[in-house]
Amino acid sequence: MVAETTGTYTVQEYLKLERRTGRKYAFYDGKLEQMAGGTLPHNTVSANVFGLLYPHIISHPEMQIFSSDQKIYLPKFNFYLYPDVVVITGEPIVTDNEADAIINPLLIIETLSKNTERYDRGQKFVEYQSLPSFKEYVLLRQDAPEAYCYFREEPDVWRSKEVAGLENEVHFQSIDFRLELTKIYYKVKFGDK
Repeated sequence: MVAETTGTYTVQEYLKLERRTGRKYAFYDGKLEQMAGGTLPHNTVSANVFGLLYPHIISHPEMQIFSSDQKIYLPKFNFYLYPDVVVITGEPIVTDNEADAIINPLLIIETLSKNTERYDRGQKFVEYQSLPSFKEYVLLRQDAPEAYCYFREEPDVWRSKEVAGLENEVHFQSIDFRLELTKIYYKVKFGDK
């Protein structure tokens, strides 16, 4: 993904900028991209998924869930990113106290937008795979009841499944939880196609 800023930043400059401005930026090995606010459907889908997964996660003390304010770090690429929802098992492994970014996601959920869909479905997925703990990736459309699910069966073997239609459900395999699309898309209005 092409970053928006000109010039390069150190990690320390990046973290200082976030603290000073109160804004979130993705960090791509020195290049920054300000995180845009989501649309109403994007925010609704992301909030619904977080809220629906939360009761399941807190009933499993070995798991923890984070919203889009939690950074993750990809050491191989020197990237800091903000997924929409992240689930981990065990304690969060953080890069350092200043960055406060985790490196041990189990499940990452992204709500797709027109500007990021190509990156989220392609290169970002490849980048996330560099994290050994990462086992499942779920992409949710905001403009239609559709989910694209990827599950790591072996280190380099991923199985994919598409789920479409409000009558269907998504099986989050890494946390063994099923969720109906009618609940994920609660209060989301779909435009005419």
